[in-house]
Amino acid sequence: MGGLVPAARDPGLQPERTRMAWRRTTLACAVVAVLAGRQALIGGDRPVAVLALAAIGLLWLALLAVAHRRIRLLAAPRPPVLSPRAAAAAAWCAVLLSAVGLGVLR
Repeated sequence: MGGLVPAARDPGLQPERTRMAWRRTTLACAVVAVLAGRQALIGGDRPVAVLALAAIGLLWLALLAVAHRRIRLLAAPRPPVLSPRAAAAAAWCAVLLSAVGLGVLR
């Protein structure tokens, strides 16, 4: 029964493209976080600015942690599928960072 050997998987450049996409996402998020933080500092009320900066920083760090973990997992010969929990965490970080950014602009 055991005469068949599974074919080696050739992922091509897909894992590299995915790693680069995660890096671009974290870079874009960092730029948004810096601009939102700058706006919070310029905007006025000091306690609100401190809370906004803390929220922005925590959300960016959470997204960075998810992205870094995914980038490391993509280095494997057969990377695992992105877990629903990690996908939800990345999506919530992006949504909440956007909400904090909109709140800072008001």
